[in-house]
Amino acid sequence: MKVSAKGPQGPFALPRVGAIRLVLATGAAALLAVLAVQLARVDGSLGQAYGPDRLIKALDDSDPSGGLPDHAATNARKALATRPIDGRAYRVLGQVAMEEGNDARAGDLLGIAAERWPRDRMAQALLAQRAFADNDSAAAVMHLDALLRVAPDIRPAMFTEMVGLLQFPEFRSALIDRMAVDPPWRAALIRALRSDDAPARPALAFLDELAKRQPLTDDELETRVALLGRAGQPHQAREAWLASLDPATHTAGLVFDGGFEHPEVHGGYGWQIRPAAGLAIGADTSNPHSGDHSLAITFHGRAVQFANLQQSLALPAGTYRLSASADNRTGSSRPFVLQLACDSTKTPIAELPLPQSPGWQIAEASFSVTASCPAQRLVLRHTGRNAAERQIRGTVYVDDIKIVPISD
Repeated sequence: MKVSAKGPQGPFALPRVGAIRLVLATGAAALLAVLAVQLARVDGSLGQAYGPDRLIKALDDSDPSGGLPDHAATNARKALATRPIDGRAYRVLGQVAMEEGNDARAGDLLGIAAERWPRDRMAQALLAQRAFADNDSAAAVMHLDALLRVAPDIRPAMFTEMVGLLQFPEFRSALIDRMAVDPPWRAALIRALRSDDAPARPALAFLDELAKRQPLTDDELETRVALLGRAGQPHQAREAWLASLDPATHTAGLVFDGGFEHPEVHGGYGWQIRPAAGLAIGADTSNPHSGDHSLAITFHGRAVQFANLQQSLALPAGTYRLSASADNRTGSSRPFVLQLACDSTKTPIAELPLPQSPGWQIAEASFSVTASCPAQRLVLRHTGRNAAERQIRGTVYVDDIKIVPISD
């Protein structure tokens, strides 16, 4: 495909500003990175006083805002006279041709530069720029791949631009082709998709299309679950998370593993247990109410503001009953409470105080969820109001946390 006199044509015509931003970010980062590397070297590593390395270095160290120096072509030809295979010199000649408006010659010279010196960041960045302008997604991604491999320090800036281009199917397809060879930056790109600034729906489309080509990694599955939640689809996110688990760990119910029988499963829509100084928390086999485990929380007498057990939920609108069993051996004057709140507003919609005396006892409470609260968070917290009330010693056991719908 070619660039017409009216500008780039085709599916990438609209994001020209995005492509230019990509090139500018890439070029600036590349120049800074080259300069940093060169400054870190001793002069002896550059060879002869007037050798090709110094000639090219003088050009790369020049101020990019003013364009290439007048002697750029002369320096490049001198470098080639000494080292005919120096791809950086061909890249400089390509830059000169670009400034002169000789697009065809610039393309030929930059192609030679990348072939002979594939680690030249600027050559790869310029070729990526040309590919974007020509709406050649495959070529653009090929050069981005090379740039990401040789310049890992510029990955964060590059990923920001790449994530923004995921809205275009042609770019997604080309990127998926490159992901198939498992490039070394694959995991870092997936982490970039989790950024709050990353558009959720294009990122989801990318992962869904990638999944049709090859199985997603665990990290990619977790990212897809997070993106579904951010896209306002908590029910689908929870279903996707459950589908990623070993079927042997699946438990029926709206609370995952309310009996704490699968402590090996955590994160996602499972239990999130946060360790803290002054307490020990985890699944325990010594005192279950039912099954083989309960959750044991042992306090060591320090003042603790406890809210260290949480789980994300995706309850549809309706009326429910929350229940739990507890054996409280702490003697605390303030109760432990299971609190359910909307994720979006943090507004509590249910509170269930647990029994405060020893021996297994069951507590339950009814509550309602509205359509405006599609995602919720269940938290076990202690209601101590000051340091004296939060100073707890002993163990509280919790088991059989359940949420069941109540029929009208």
